[in-house]
Amino acid sequence: MQMIDLPAGRLRMILDSAGNVVSLKNAENGKEYSVASSESPFIRIVVEGKAEAPSSLSCDGETGTLTFAFAECGAQVEVEYANCLRYAAFEVTRIAGADVDTFVWGPYATSVAGSIGESVGVVHDGDLAIGIQSLNMKTVGGWPIELAPLFDPADTERGNGQPDPNGGGHSPSDMKFPYSACTAWPTAEGSVLQAFARNRSKAARRTVWNLPDVPVAPIGGEDASIAGTKIALFGCPAGEVLDTIEVIELREGLPHPTIEGVWGKKSPGANQSYFITDFSEATMADAVRYTKQAGLKYVYHPDPFGQWGHFTLKERSFPNGDDGLRGCVKLAESEGVRVGLHTLSNFTTLNDPYVTPIPAGRLQTVGASRLASRVEETAADIEVDDPGPFAARLFRQTARIGNELIEYEAVTDSAPWKLINVKRGANGTAASAHEPGTEIGRLWDHPYDVLFPNFELQEEYSERIADLFRMTGVKQISFDGLEGLYATGQDDYGVSRFVRKCYDGWGDEVINDASIVGPNYLWHIFTRFNWGEPWGAATREGQLEWRLANQRFFARNFIPPMLGWFLIRTASDRFEATTLDEIEWVLSKAAGYQAGFALVAEMRILESIGNKETLLEAVRCWESARRAGAFSPEQRERLRDPKSDWHLEAAGEGKWTLYPVDRSKPLVCSPSELQPGQPGGADWAYYNKHGDQPLRFCMRVTPSYGNEDAAVQRPTFYTGNVYLTFDTEVAANHYLVCDGDRVGKIYDRNWNLLRVVHAAADGPAVRSGGQTISFSCKFIGNPKPVVSVIMMTRGKPETVQAPEL
Repeated sequence: MQMIDLPAGRLRMILDSAGNVVSLKNAENGKEYSVASSESPFIRIVVEGKAEAPSSLSCDGETGTLTFAFAECGAQVEVEYANCLRYAAFEVTRIAGADVDTFVWGPYATSVAGSIGESVGVVHDGDLAIGIQSLNMKTVGGWPIELAPLFDPADTERGNGQPDPNGGGHSPSDMKFPYSACTAWPTAEGSVLQAFARNRSKAARRTVWNLPDVPVAPIGGEDASIAGTKIALFGCPAGEVLDTIEVIELREGLPHPTIEGVWGKKSPGANQSYFITDFSEATMADAVRYTKQAGLKYVYHPDPFGQWGHFTLKERSFPNGDDGLRGCVKLAESEGVRVGLHTLSNFTTLNDPYVTPIPAGRLQTVGASRLASRVEETAADIEVDDPGPFAARLFRQTARIGNELIEYEAVTDSAPWKLINVKRGANGTAASAHEPGTEIGRLWDHPYDVLFPNFELQEEYSERIADLFRMTGVKQISFDGLEGLYATGQDDYGVSRFVRKCYDGWGDEVINDASIVGPNYLWHIFTRFNWGEPWGAATREGQLEWRLANQRFFARNFIPPMLGWFLIRTASDRFEATTLDEIEWVLSKAAGYQAGFALVAEMRILESIGNKETLLEAVRCWESARRAGAFSPEQRERLRDPKSDWHLEAAGEGKWTLYPVDRSKPLVCSPSELQPGQPGGADWAYYNKHGDQPLRFCMRVTPSYGNEDAAVQRPTFYTGNVYLTFDTEVAANHYLVCDGDRVGKIYDRNWNLLRVVHAAADGPAVRSGGQTISFSCKFIGNPKPVVSVIMMTRGKPETVQAPEL
């Protein structure tokens, strides 16, 4: 049997005469990585919905052309092979003999199960890395969604007995994305690598964004054909993955963005933290000042647009439109700060000119029908000849008839098919009469109260974003809502095309991230992903497990690590205003994972919160140390513990002092728990796991039943036969803070300093180990307030120092 030997860097791939991959060897030590029990054709084709493997393979040694024959459908496929030393390139140059719908590279089964990078398309065991790369947009990493998976998508447990070489551990929750979207996937015996290309020049019907049997319109251009689909395969030492991919990018003409002059996947600027606030032309100078106080270089607007679609800037924030934004960018850059913006990609708001007053004919539909009878201008029921598109479960139930939008309540269960309880002239469009046979299209909508463009119209969205960035000089973007691009039916190709057009238009150096896992091709453009939102949860709780699982995803996909967004908030009925210990908790986790993050604070919040300088200075301190690489591996491991707290202080140029911190749970003194006539007080059992030290605490007075006129007087702490008394009154919703001396600082609920008080003598020491701390005060008001106290102790200081020192 003829064997064809195809070197691909450190990997040696051998195909048999039937076109199957029969060996994947480490070319240096001969270790075998193929899986004998898995059939592994090098390519597959899909004709009329049926997948077929090749029946024979021949190789032209002079030209490097591999010719695959398919006996059942009669197709012949030519693939050009090129040995590029560190990798091998394979390109489909000719398809004959059958009308092929879809072409599949692989899947290639390997025994590697240690690290499986589903987006980057690389698997490794700490020794050899095996990778596949899509070399153009038409080549999509993953598996055609209309085909049954060859491997069990439920096999989400990573590891299969092999240790994780990234050191992050394995978790079933790591597998956040479906099999069809993954370039690499875990199997019971290891992993697979896979990619595909479609014949997009033909209309089709397939599952689109979880809706079955959706009509997909054809597209034109070179990308519509399968010929030209191209991949790279490689094997390399696990420590040389990024070096190898960089070579591939440069040689194959893939996107190769740089940040501060260094390739984005290697640049230390890729995962720098940034400041998010709702700046305007009027407040830009303040936003830049806050950004610089935090030691950050990027300030980012979370919601700059009054419309999505045309992406028109909000008039109240940018009265001079694009020119006003450009002025903001120039002001920021004069201070060494760059500007970023948030988008919702192709989400189209209902106030956009693409929707109202005359809806664009290029809005995306789920499907279309025709009117079965004339529709009068005031008709409340509309008869259609096909109910299918209107039964799809979406959100608003919106349809377009000519220049009119309608919203309907339901579609009848039997013929004659009618849309009932129809709202005419919806969303500011004009109601009119319509003749029988007129097309009526069900528009694709979404709970964000938006519609979507079709494939042709989305090109204009990309052009607008690129033009805006190029004209104004904005240098950061989040492509939120990229999943909306799936509505076109063009799967990850449509996503790649949208982002690539933006990238081509703005130039190389724009830091960008996205809301969904990047298709393999887009791995080369995306700088990072910054997932994890702060809304509706305490700082230490908001999507914590998700954020930590993301770090494992980033590690196995060679993506700069990020921790997500964290919020500075004022006090509310649900949450206290942000404290220093909360921010230092975030900063310590970022340092532990060597990850960046986004710090979110509205301008109005910054104007009203009293501790903003303290919070921003902490960010500067911690981020300076993290960016300098000052924390040792052992320190980083301890910092990652989500239950740990830390405090960092600057100690000179390139030096810092790190303290482990222990914060007690709130120790509560409630009047409701006192006996009649008993003076206000409580005895708390407290254990100090650190050494002997002065008493540090934060006391909070909380009103009961809304009585904000309540207060406590003469709060006193007693332990070790020593009293600490502050002869003062602390009102409801106020704090009393003591940092180990006789000074007490009283703050309002938003940490604005109200006054400073002094005790008559130094306070007690908190000894190492267990002890009782007694508290007493006089409660004022009826109902009386509740007092809660958090005790804080520090461990032995540790030195943190930049490596060059």
